[in-house]
Amino acid sequence: MDPLEHASIPTLLYLALSPTPDIVGIVILVAGAVFPDLDALSREHRSYLHSLLAFLPAFLTGWYFGGYPYLFVLGWLSHLFLDLFTGVLPFFYPISRKGYGISVRAVLGLHVPKLSIGILSAYPTPRRDYELNLGGSLALLLLTLLVIILRLH
Repeated sequence: MDPLEHASIPTLLYLALSPTPDIVGIVILVAGAVFPDLDALSREHRSYLHSLLAFLPAFLTGWYFGGYPYLFVLGWLSHLFLDLFTGVLPFFYPISRKGYGISVRAVLGLHVPKLSIGILSAYPTPRRDYELNLGGSLALLLLTLLVIILRLH
């Protein structure tokens, strides 16, 4: 999943569910939502910052302090949740590099539709250059910006 999707999806949820959303909250939520991908600067992407060993202390700190720190960790949590469906998460990195994810596939066509759900198991990918196709994500970002303008106006 690309950064625009990671930023837009939790922002739309925040705008829909918060009785009093504000721009500072959106910025902090988005920062938390894209923060885990900073581990792409390490040896392996989806490593340190995609691990529950890094997330859990941050979550407890955010829960204790509430407010904006809590929004940051909720953004981080949304990132982990979304990545669970687009690859694997190494829950206990660096103790264990093995990661798990959820595969959901639908086959539609002239035959009877089929839905398959499975558990993925793999290791984080080595650091490399990433090529992102931002077409659909850009549309989602524009929709998110429109909702921000309408909701905060």
